Amino acid sequence: MTEQQEVSQSIQLISNHFSIADQELTLEENTFDSLEKKLTSIVSYLLDKDMNRLLNSLYRIDLDESVFKKILTEEPPENLSRRIAGEIIKRELQKVKTREKYKAQ
Repeated sequence: MTEQQEVSQSIQLISNHFSIADQELTLEENTFDSLEKKLTSIVSYLLDKDMNRLLNSLYRIDLDESVFKKILTEEPPENLSRRIAGEIIKRELQKVKTREKYKAQ
């Protein structure tokens, strides 16, 4: 599976978990860096305006609560959104790879 395919599948999962339209995660280029930038802005907005929606989405994503708490307590405020976005992408990529592994068997 190529990086572009992994990014596309990750976008679909993230869109579902955050209940946003796929076009909100439209990227100029299908790379994880582009996805992280876009997701960082979404997470930043949710941190400021709708923390409950962010927490519900993180629950659906199955992001480890201890990871989230560690980010909140250890990261400076300007890095929170980027770190949370990175962890979301990492978790969704795990799911994509696991599904691909078992799909091939």
